[in-house]
Amino acid sequence: MPRSRRLPDERPSGGRGRGRRGGRPDPATFPVEQMRDRMSSYIYGNITVLAVAIAVNPDQIHHGAAVLTVLATAVLTYLAHVLAHLVAHGLGDDGSGSDDARRESVVTTVRNANPIATSGLIPAVLYAAAWIGWLPAEWAQIAATVILVVRIGMVGVFMQRFSGKRPTFLGLWGGIVLAAVAFVIGFVKVVLTH
Repeated sequence: MPRSRRLPDERPSGGRGRGRRGGRPDPATFPVEQMRDRMSSYIYGNITVLAVAIAVNPDQIHHGAAVLTVLATAVLTYLAHVLAHLVAHGLGDDGSGSDDARRESVVTTVRNANPIATSGLIPAVLYAAAWIGWLPAEWAQIAATVILVVRIGMVGVFMQRFSGKRPTFLGLWGGIVLAAVAFVIGFVKVVLTH
């Protein structure tokens, strides 16, 4: 049976269909604004955690402080992002919306910010492995940095896929440029704040 193709701007209402795997939502079923918020959170979270992953030193990794630093950065950035969105979405609210609509808006805001919180998980696991002694601290830091840069570098491909387009080399190249810019931003942030 042939699959029907949906144009990039066509999204079903409701926004939370289930994907092929049954458990995870299919990104193609999300409203465009929701995907934009999630992509923004993904990029922002990874850039912020990348700056921390670059900034930690081997002593912090050996003593376990790097794990807490990365997790605290991801969680606090997530909370700040959610708070900022909730305050901003209240701008111009005349109070005529229903409680259910406001509650759904809060749930959507919290869910769309999840990529910020999860961006710190892989570096935290790598730094924990080095803290325990399973990896040299330098390897953990290099691996965390490379993984975050690769995650950012895949943004172009993700954007094409979520827009219903076939991933192209141009999308990959755009992600690579974004990753390079993100690395420079992270590096400059470290240099200026330390």
